[in-house]
Amino acid sequence: MALERPRFGTTKLREGYDIADVDAAVDRVFVALADGATSMTASDVSSLRFNPVRLAAGYDMGEVDTWLDQAAAELGRTSGGAAPAAPAAPATPAPSAYETTGGTRSDAITEVRPSSSRIMLVLALVVLLAIVVYAFYA
Repeated sequence: MALERPRFGTTKLREGYDIADVDAAVDRVFVALADGATSMTASDVSSLRFNPVRLAAGYDMGEVDTWLDQAAAELGRTSGGAAPAAPAAPATPAPSAYETTGGTRSDAITEVRPSSSRIMLVLALVVLLAIVVYAFYA
């Protein structure tokens, strides 16, 4: 089974992984798969950590972690070695250990942005404004 390019959902109001960090890691995984897993091993993928983002667009942590487990397994299969056991999630994610590509977007990821969250935010603000106006003039 060949590893496919991921399509991660995005988050805004809950914690997610920094998009640029994940994009750079995905690019590195596909480079490693193309070169026969010589530039990155399954244990390298398992040890990746990303900067968490809050109240900003980020990738869904669960989806990214699941894809990274699949990538580690594929790299282990490609290199002829067994994939390492999935590590337990760290209490605090460490900063990324690799450089991002100068802010350019990767072709590795197709973002899936939920449109309803923006509508819900606008609706909540309208309701809050109506309550404030009512309280002020009542």
